Amino acid sequence: MTAARIGLRPMVEDDLALIAGWLREPHVARWWREDPDTEIDGYRRCIEGIEPTVALIAVAQGGPVGWCQWYRWSEYPQSSQFAARPGDLGIDYAIGVPDAVGRGLGTELIGVLLGQARIAEPSAPVLVAVDVANTASRRVLEKNGFRLVGVRGIECEPEDLSALYRLD
Repeated sequence: MTAARIGLRPMVEDDLALIAGWLREPHVARWWREDPDTEIDGYRRCIEGIEPTVALIAVAQGGPVGWCQWYRWSEYPQSSQFAARPGDLGIDYAIGVPDAVGRGLGTELIGVLLGQARIAEPSAPVLVAVDVANTASRRVLEKNGFRLVGVRGIECEPEDLSALYRLD
């Protein structure tokens, strides 16, 4: 087995400007449609411990290449829209650096993120909602053992259909 090319570290305030730039990159903005300033405010609340989400920076190739997070769906009221079950974890992830896309880092990022979430919640199932048209994201989930459990409209994302993936 080869050594991991990607690592994770806690997100800090100094990362927010970098993430704001990534959120405006076309390959990210296509899928991450929340207003970047609103999104950054959410990450700031995670860093400050106000939000119960664990926010992380993905590091590879000598520096930050993306970000990710994991959380307990039960901590968020919209979890019922996603058919989350009690005890389910959720994850979100992105490779922000355009030159790092398409090199397998997304697949590796999911694996490393799951490993970190499993330290806190060893046996918790993971439920992920991804835009049904985001084939690259769907592929990295499948490569990490997730299975498609449904496609549905989500009230908080009315313009899109979401593919729901589960890893038990």
